[in-house]
Amino acid sequence: MDKRQVFEAIGREADRFAAHAKALWDSPELSFMEKESSAAQKKLCRELGFRVGELDGIQAYAFVAEYGKGSPVIGILGEFDALPGLSQKIATMRDPAVPGGPGHGCGHNLLGTASLGAAYGIMKAIEAGALAGTIRYFGCPAEEQLGKPVLAKAGVFDGLDAVLCWHPADLNTVAAYGTNASVQLEFRFRGKPAHAAQVPHMGRSALDAVTLTNVGIEFLREHMPSGARIHYIVNSGGERANIVPEFASGTYQIRSPKMREVVPLIGRVLDVARGAAIMTGTSFEYSFLHGCYDVCPNGVISDLLHDNLGQAPFPAYTDEDRAFAKALCDTTTEDQRRETLLMLGVDAASASSLAKISLHEGVGYWGRQWVIPASTDVGDVSHIAPTAQINTATWPMGVGSHTWQATAASGSGMGMKAMLYAAQVMAGAAWDLIADPSALAAAKKEFAESMGGEVYTSADELIERLMDREKGA
Repeated sequence: MDKRQVFEAIGREADRFAAHAKALWDSPELSFMEKESSAAQKKLCRELGFRVGELDGIQAYAFVAEYGKGSPVIGILGEFDALPGLSQKIATMRDPAVPGGPGHGCGHNLLGTASLGAAYGIMKAIEAGALAGTIRYFGCPAEEQLGKPVLAKAGVFDGLDAVLCWHPADLNTVAAYGTNASVQLEFRFRGKPAHAAQVPHMGRSALDAVTLTNVGIEFLREHMPSGARIHYIVNSGGERANIVPEFASGTYQIRSPKMREVVPLIGRVLDVARGAAIMTGTSFEYSFLHGCYDVCPNGVISDLLHDNLGQAPFPAYTDEDRAFAKALCDTTTEDQRRETLLMLGVDAASASSLAKISLHEGVGYWGRQWVIPASTDVGDVSHIAPTAQINTATWPMGVGSHTWQATAASGSGMGMKAMLYAAQVMAGAAWDLIADPSALAAAKKEFAESMGGEVYTSADELIERLMDREKGA
């Protein structure tokens, strides 16, 4: 059995994988609620011949499917959660299947299925004796709520020699960009209620404290690194306008290209909140919600993925697929498509050219030395083992994720074809890593150099250390 036959083995199961992805699309489940999606994935894994290990004791609906034995151990990451409010029929205009319901506007029905398909291809090669080693598919819930750090902290990804993953998108490319590390906290202020007209001087407004915190953060922006981001919302601001609010709270998300830059920013934001509490005569406390590391893409594996983007059978789009893509693409402007591409690290000339077409039918290698402002929990895994990922054009050019257009495309024939392509590309790269020990050694060497001796510590543990230092001070 050779690599071409691995591609063919995956292709023979195309209808099965498409049916599975469509079933997930038809019954979308939100983060931490993926009971049926997880069960369907585990059922398919067992039918295909994998050993399935339940991880519910660590995180509900998480699992690992494995085949083979010994080294090397290659991991492939999968996700299957949907997004709120993005229900959509396979249509070229906004038309929710369930008004207000969830939908796969990030394409995770495709993501987990293709990753499982890639693992299946390598499983068949190991079964045939063409490769020796272990392939592991990780069913990871709640990516939209940064679920992987829980698994990472528990050691689920320890012992991997390399990791492959992908994400639905509007381009066929190596996802060579980094991402922002991110930490989300909740701030809570308590004051003293009073009649807001009769005796306002007797009250101490918790809402004033939240407001002053937000104002302070706005001034802090000028003095942050240029790549950093802070976002916030007010969760609670009182009950009635004529009562001085006794309690108020907000959620704050701090991002920067590296986790080591996020932690000092958190300290500065906490100082702002404490100052607001002093100014308003209120008390202040905070708690960690979730966080994730920046993605550190491995160049050696990225190059292998690029090679396989050219080797794997390219999606055979139909005229119907192209017409559907154009109709969805036409819901955006050329300028909007160009801006979406620029944010992914596509150079200006390529972005201008690509923005004029509706469906990407080529191969690129964009995003090197680029950091996108968004965050993903793949970052934590990339600080544990050498990791790289691709995008494939599951939706039309310039159509961003978390949109109704992406939901429509993720249930369509166009999306299914690009999903199969992603599975074959990842399987091809996994073949190369197992078949060529020198490639895997080079990937590990680059990883060690990139980490510079860093030992992975989960974001919540970093915040705990920060709190301990503050208590000691």
